[in-house]
Amino acid sequence: MNKYEFDNSPNKLLVLLAGQSNMAGRGYAEPEDLTIIPNLLMIRPDGKWQPAIEPITKDRNFVGTFSASGEKVVGKDPFETVLPEGDQKVCGVGPGRTFGRLLAEANPDRVVGLIPCAVGGTSIAAWMPGGVDDWNPNNYPYDFAIKKAREAQKSGKIVAVLWHQGENDAGKQTENYLEKLRTVIQNFRRDLQLGDDVPFIAGDMASFYPERLSAHIDIVDHALEVLATEDPTFRYVHTKDLTHRGDNLHYDTASQHELGKRYFEAYVQR
Repeated sequence: MNKYEFDNSPNKLLVLLAGQSNMAGRGYAEPEDLTIIPNLLMIRPDGKWQPAIEPITKDRNFVGTFSASGEKVVGKDPFETVLPEGDQKVCGVGPGRTFGRLLAEANPDRVVGLIPCAVGGTSIAAWMPGGVDDWNPNNYPYDFAIKKAREAQKSGKIVAVLWHQGENDAGKQTENYLEKLRTVIQNFRRDLQLGDDVPFIAGDMASFYPERLSAHIDIVDHALEVLATEDPTFRYVHTKDLTHRGDNLHYDTASQHELGKRYFEAYVQR
């Protein structure tokens, strides 16, 4: 099968992935993460479609394929994953590909297109129109997400928005987080013309953060609880039982796969 066989499908089921690093993904790839799923694609920064092989979100330079010495392995096409050889590893597994696989399996006659837009370390402020990446002054997460999503919408319909964000704001003890997240959701719906049938699904904060974060995760979790009660299109999934990759910040690969399943379970609960 030609790996681009499905890229011109005009009626894709699109899934927008947004938030910070635990949506972008920091897990280490296993063989199953590096194999082509026939009707699962992702849109690249240049607007082209390619198979959704991890890492689907290359938001930072420490995401990708690396040798045992730590040197990054870069191919001729910077948007494609260099498959590891020997003791090389691929960093960047998130929940989006698992969600996309399950959606594709449930719709075998359709092509699923992922729109990876998450950016590690970003605060809620970076997800407002004109908001700037906390670590890169030349990156505008929300604006770039809207641009990429609109390009993707030329060949399909967004059927879900997956969101995981809040570690940054828990650390900052951001005031009025609920109102800010509510505004982010409203902006996405307005700027991408999303109907009421498109769920916005979020993951809550993990249980393994260091004290500087864990003491304030209620700022985020409370917002999710409130939004779930007032907005029938908003859903959130629990992650407190999931495990980290050894850094007390990021879900490990198995947890990312499980998180993707939970997002999908929330998606189908209509």
